[in-house]
Amino acid sequence: MTNTVKPEFTLRTGIYPAINPDLFNGSLEGKVALVTGSGRGIGREIALALASSGAAVAISGRTKKEVEDTTSDVAKLGRKCIGVIADICVREDLDRLVKEVVEKLGAIDILICNAGTNTFMPFHMTDPDEWWRQMELMVKSPTELTRMILPSMQERNSGVIIYTSSRAAAADLPWTAAYGCAKTGITRFAGVLQAELNLLQKGTFGFPSNGISVFSIHPGEVKTSLHETAFPEKTKKEAPYVIEMMAKLSKLHPDFKAELAAWTCVYLCSGNGKELEGRLVDCTRDIDEVKAYVSSLPPAKIGNSCG
Repeated sequence: MTNTVKPEFTLRTGIYPAINPDLFNGSLEGKVALVTGSGRGIGREIALALASSGAAVAISGRTKKEVEDTTSDVAKLGRKCIGVIADICVREDLDRLVKEVVEKLGAIDILICNAGTNTFMPFHMTDPDEWWRQMELMVKSPTELTRMILPSMQERNSGVIIYTSSRAAAADLPWTAAYGCAKTGITRFAGVLQAELNLLQKGTFGFPSNGISVFSIHPGEVKTSLHETAFPEKTKKEAPYVIEMMAKLSKLHPDFKAELAAWTCVYLCSGNGKELEGRLVDCTRDIDEVKAYVSSLPPAKIGNSCG
């Protein structure tokens, strides 16, 4: 038996034909979306793209002004929206967030867990509480938010869940132990959850097939404020070699735009990603080419979301 050779997919850095916003006018009409970490950066662009495609959107973040500004910009698109100040690492905030979204917008159809952080530092120098906080923010919080919202999706057999992950989920990138572990964890969780839903929705809940899609995405190395705050003073003083190495790597990356991930999310939320369910979707590669390749593969007995 010959192995299928994985092709080189076309590199994408911004809007391209498959994710042209004009294709999605009204595609999310009647849908309710919750996007965490959407006061700024990639999350903000995702919220705006979802609203532009017809969805009612809940914007969430910890910083009041950022949440208010994004909510105002979404409202200018003529879409129903709310802004909720919440720390998703606090259980009471999660409960309040979900309750407010459901009461004001309706049952959640789209959940995008985008909140994240990163610190570039050798593991032996890291503070254990800060290390585990990264795991809590990027693994525990999104899985608990999923636990709260999933039952409604299962009852309706409808929904899309997307976790902002990274290619770091499948790469041993130094100085990012917590970040890499967290992204690997949430990517694997997405794959396992999709596999469970594929079995449960049909076998246990009696639907003809599963109607809930789960994805993780690599948004590309977008230059956001996260990269500006990722080098604490301790790294600058005690491990300047980390900054030097990451600066060299940064020069190798194209100028990826936040809109690339945003409109890839709209593409997936609009029902175009069936072949990619459970997988880590690399937004920097042409999604139609990736879909065609995945469709050509023989069905796997057990999936590998991090592969």
